[in-house]
Amino acid sequence: MKQLLYALIICTGTSMSLAASQVADSPTTSTLVGTWRLVSVTVLKSGSEVEILGQDPKGQLVLNSDGHYVLVGFRADLPSLGSGDRLMGTADENRRIVQGSLAHFGTYTVDRTAQLIVFHIQKGIFPNWDGQTQERPFTLEGDRLTYRTPGSFGYGASTVVWQRMTNGEAADKREPALATPCRPMTSTSTSRSNQQPHPFNQ
Repeated sequence: MKQLLYALIICTGTSMSLAASQVADSPTTSTLVGTWRLVSVTVLKSGSEVEILGQDPKGQLVLNSDGHYVLVGFRADLPSLGSGDRLMGTADENRRIVQGSLAHFGTYTVDRTAQLIVFHIQKGIFPNWDGQTQERPFTLEGDRLTYRTPGSFGYGASTVVWQRMTNGEAADKREPALATPCRPMTSTSTSRSNQQPHPFNQ
């Protein structure tokens, strides 16, 4: 009886150790977990880099250890609505706000072998992306995360740079972007039919 009890204890301990190891090795509990500050979103236009959200964008990417994420980004110079009523914006105000904002949330995984962040987009301000799975080839140098997004401006893929935020750091603190090479874009995104080009690269 004692031998059987000891065997059960050993098996239980082994199972718990294996489970803990699997959690520790989960791709979503990688070094990418944390809060990141947006540094830049750039595309190449006629051989020159163009910053889609301006030279001083504001935004955060939050990657939780449970596999959920939230991503937001804005131009720093978004206009205030003259009417003071969000339902009464002018055509120009609405256009500038829509074209100067990006946001989506959902779940994510990290393929560390292929160096890919895979976003499973649940909902965003561009409804055409809702329900899609999109890959982001990435590089990580210290606390600087750089990834590539599918091109939607007619200039090929864009480059998005994030800086890890430390405890107590202000979200709008900006540091100069570093040149970081990325792998070629090989997206295997799945989407619904009749998708339209996205006005942003997120």
